Order: sequence, then C-alpha cells, then structure tokens
Amino acid sequence: MAILGMENPSAATAADIAALPADALAGATAADFANMPAEAMEGMSADLMAAMPADAMGGMSADMMAAMPPAAMEGMSADMMAAMPADAIGGMDAGMMIAMPPEAMEGMSPDMMAAMP
Repeated sequence: MAILGMENPSAATAADIAALPADALAGATAADFANMPAEAMEGMSADLMAAMPADAMGGMSADMMAAMPPAAMEGMSADMMAAMPADAIGGMDAGMMIAMPPEAMEGMSPDMMAAMP
C-alpha cells in the first residue's frame, strides 16, 4: 500500500482520510482506491486530491465520486480526469463539476460525456 500513514485502505473511514497530511496520497495507486470503501471519500479535500498521482484515479467508482465533497474537486487535473474510469463520472453532480478547475475538463472523453447523469 502506498498511502502514507494508512496500512489498510480497505478499512479507511472518512475521518482517516481527512486526517491525512496533503502529501500522504503522493504514492497512492489505483488499487489503493479500488479497495477503499466509498464512504471514505467523504474525507477528501482539494489538497489531498491535488497530491494524488493521476493514475490513482483509475480506482475510483461512481459511488466513491458521489461520496466526495464537491470542494475536493478543486484539486482535480485534466490528467486525473483522463485516468478516471468513464463510469465513475456517473457519481458526479453539478456542484462537483462547478468546483472543478475548467482545465480539468480537458481530460474528459466521449465515453465520460455519455456516462454523465
């Protein structure tokens, strides 16, 4: 596991995620997130999001995205958006889209557009 200070992402809670320092996700992988409960994403912040490697977004699901606070999307990049599975966008709402930096939209694929709610 590559999340600093977290031995078992599959048991992570929102409080665990919120307590992480911003750079704790710098080594996170898609597998780390794929094994994490969706509710843990309630603890995400823009700083944590910005520190994640883009390819870690490959472990996100629609349920994980739906649990994430909209403000966390302020840390999203185009590379992160491009690495996210197309069906994960189904968990995003208008508030998340508004909070995301405009340049992050450059990473959207036609499959993502089709999967939008």
